[in-house]
Amino acid sequence: MDWLNAVQTYVAVVESSSFVQAAQQLNITTSACSKRISWLESQLHCQLLLRTTRRVRATEQGQHFYLQSCDWLSQFNNMRQQLGPSPRGLTGNLSIGAPAVSGSLFVTPLIASFLPQHPHLNIELMEVEPGEIPDLSLDIVVTRQLDNFDSTSYRMLHLFNYAVKCFASPDFLASCGPISQAKQLKALPLLLVQGQIKAGGVKFNEGTVLNQASRFVTHDPLAAIQAAVHHMGVVLVSEDLVQQQLLDGKLVEVVPGLLSEQRSVCAYYPAQRYENPNISAFLQHLREQTQDGIN
Repeated sequence: MDWLNAVQTYVAVVESSSFVQAAQQLNITTSACSKRISWLESQLHCQLLLRTTRRVRATEQGQHFYLQSCDWLSQFNNMRQQLGPSPRGLTGNLSIGAPAVSGSLFVTPLIASFLPQHPHLNIELMEVEPGEIPDLSLDIVVTRQLDNFDSTSYRMLHLFNYAVKCFASPDFLASCGPISQAKQLKALPLLLVQGQIKAGGVKFNEGTVLNQASRFVTHDPLAAIQAAVHHMGVVLVSEDLVQQQLLDGKLVEVVPGLLSEQRSVCAYYPAQRYENPNISAFLQHLREQTQDGIN
């Protein structure tokens, strides 16, 4: 835990009179927000907040500390502004982690549009396993949202949502006969990737869970897509991954309208490095590009 993030969190809670609203402002969980305040109270050996079911308010000591905290944060921000950015702009290195497919199809184009604006910056893109806890040695990790992830060491930026559909080759479907319902897919070989198998399968909007694997299993969604092209079964991926195969007629959608539950893609970054200008600039680039519809 560090003082800067704890104090920033405390000020946000006092000003919003809510742990939930403060957590939303800071892109952290409500639990992480509460832990920061508890840590701060333990360090100061006093109660800063009075918590009720309806609201949160500062104690007398807490109000005094709030005013001092506002002054301290203002002085800190003024110091940063006076130091100012390097006359050369962003310099040094930025390390980004992403699963192989996300790195190739989503993150790399973003880096390609970001680097020309910052000629003195170097970026290293490293592969990480989908769904794994971010590595603190990396500046930013772009991956699907981690379920029940609660850490005061990280912040999270939501980027976009996606859903999974079912695809297969026309020849494979011709050999299976007509398929019009999700439950019929339970009798077919599914080209699930390891992450889907570990999650217990894929749940769809009408309640069906597809979790039976074929005799071919891979960690790589692109390999699963190629297996589907070669008539090995039904692949469950987001539509943007198979756009070219759909245009070429190598794959078609199975049971149109069948969608998985939505998942989110997020950027995780160490909280203590939030003010790093390289990280801040790339996070802003992510915000702008995802708002423009990159997904």
